[in-house]
Amino acid sequence: MDKELLFSLDKVPEDQKVILKNQYIEKFFSTNCEYYKNYVNIGDGYYLWCCFKRQGQIYTFSVEEFGIEMDRTAAKDVFLFWDHHILPDLMDLGRKELFTCSSQFLIDNVKAFPHDFYVFDNTLEWTIIMTHEYQNETADGDNGFVIKLE
Repeated sequence: MDKELLFSLDKVPEDQKVILKNQYIEKFFSTNCEYYKNYVNIGDGYYLWCCFKRQGQIYTFSVEEFGIEMDRTAAKDVFLFWDHHILPDLMDLGRKELFTCSSQFLIDNVKAFPHDFYVFDNTLEWTIIMTHEYQNETADGDNGFVIKLE
């Protein structure tokens, strides 16, 4: 994890951030469950990906396959945020902001980012989520997953 890199990311302007993040959350996550309320109100120990709607095409992959999955999206630029980090200032930064960067920058620096980060583009047709937990019990190392809406 590279703290300087994270603090130097381009932030999406506040008005645009609110709209994009809300659209993203409404599209991919269930917001009417108790867990989501805890995610919003308590924060630490609760992860947005635990609330994702069971929709679309979902599959898992390892961090080594992250570049392949990003290339499949054909996105040139992406938005991202995270909701987990040991350092409180980085966790707060990731939860409160929305960042933008090129897909290639993210691919090249994927290991510099905190776990539990969320990537999407302006189409809102897919999301890639890297978590701190394995997502597939039969495949060691699969801590990322892709959701593609149909």
